[in-house]
Amino acid sequence: MRLFWERGYAATSIQDVVDATGVNRASLYGTFGDKPRLFVAAIDHYVAKISAQRLDILRRAGPAKPAIRDYFEQMIAFAQGEGRGLGCLLTNATVELAPHDAAIAGTLRASLERVEAAFEATIRMGQAQGEIPAHKDARALARYFVTVIQGLRVLMRARADESMLRDVVRTALEALA
Repeated sequence: MRLFWERGYAATSIQDVVDATGVNRASLYGTFGDKPRLFVAAIDHYVAKISAQRLDILRRAGPAKPAIRDYFEQMIAFAQGEGRGLGCLLTNATVELAPHDAAIAGTLRASLERVEAAFEATIRMGQAQGEIPAHKDARALARYFVTVIQGLRVLMRARADESMLRDVVRTALEALA
């Protein structure tokens, strides 16, 4: 997963995976069949481990606005620390592969839909609790946040400085007022 995340699909060879993992080529092919299936397994692992952790921030009990802010804060902290220059595996793959690979595009679209659904549920909860105006379109806001997240992840891949990321997040959060 980390190799694909760092280098992208095209720039990661099976030999790179063999060298990084110590697993021999025959075992990789025996387990995954081919490079595209290995990549899908890496995406599935990313969704189960990385994405799920981030979405748990939105699903916790409590006020919605702080949960949404914490989601973005976690993104920025990761981008400024151990994730410096990585961006997001899903965003990177979307840019690299989605236009050319329908199966990968479907997998990536499903992931974006999960993020949208989590944001929409959090926004609706915030509306029910009176902290987000009821007249706001929760689905449209959720889609807006998904778009902001994708833009931030591209900026993070490009190693944007923290002040730029914070400006984007601060402005995005104003949509909840």
